[in-house]
Amino acid sequence: MTTQAPSHLDRFLPLAGTLNTRDLGGLPLAQGGVTRPGVFFRSDVPLDLNDGDIAELERRGLTTVVDLRQPFELERDPSCLAGRDGLACHNVEVWGRIEEGSAPKDEYDITAFYLAALDHAGPAFVRAVTILAESQGAALFHCTAGKDRTGLLALLLLEVAGVPTEQIVEDFALTHDRIDPLRERLLADAERRGVAREQFSRLLGATPDLIEPAIEHLHGTYGGAEAYLQRHGVAEATLARIRTKLTGR
Repeated sequence: MTTQAPSHLDRFLPLAGTLNTRDLGGLPLAQGGVTRPGVFFRSDVPLDLNDGDIAELERRGLTTVVDLRQPFELERDPSCLAGRDGLACHNVEVWGRIEEGSAPKDEYDITAFYLAALDHAGPAFVRAVTILAESQGAALFHCTAGKDRTGLLALLLLEVAGVPTEQIVEDFALTHDRIDPLRERLLADAERRGVAREQFSRLLGATPDLIEPAIEHLHGTYGGAEAYLQRHGVAEATLARIRTKLTGR
């Protein structure tokens, strides 16, 4: 087993059609060693992969894709992996699980959305974790930027595997600079709609201070990732498979 963590740059896949696709492998484990590479990939939405990108994913043994977006997002910006031969593609929406009356009053407070997702999207996270656990090959999960919904699912997976909180936060923050081109495009779109740039930019960060309250909420309210998933009905065998896939143990 590999025991030395690769650099952050080594974890990013060389894809021309995405900004933020990276391997969950190579992260330090509390019990020693690192998470196994080539098992789970987190990503922004794969809208426009070229032939070389597809070949790279095939070379890495991709068999399963979990799209965490809402149905209207799939219609507006369909993933180029959906319906592709040899891939099992699943839609597991997260934001749509937030009950209307429980949606954050401040629509630009992304951390409040993280807390609401943890409180109301537990069944969706269990379904996503189960699909990933049962994947016969490598699996990729994504939302739009690979930041919020993807970041929460990555948090749950990595904590179940035994990655320390500090490394989970560090991995989350890697997204911030990677999505600069997307961030600028979204900010420009918001300005055209009359939304203040400074206000909308609050939704687009990926800094530690944005995810840390969600981790505190996960621990303080639910007792951590494993207890959270158990509360929402995950099978013990599913948790065991996730640990084995990510640690080799």
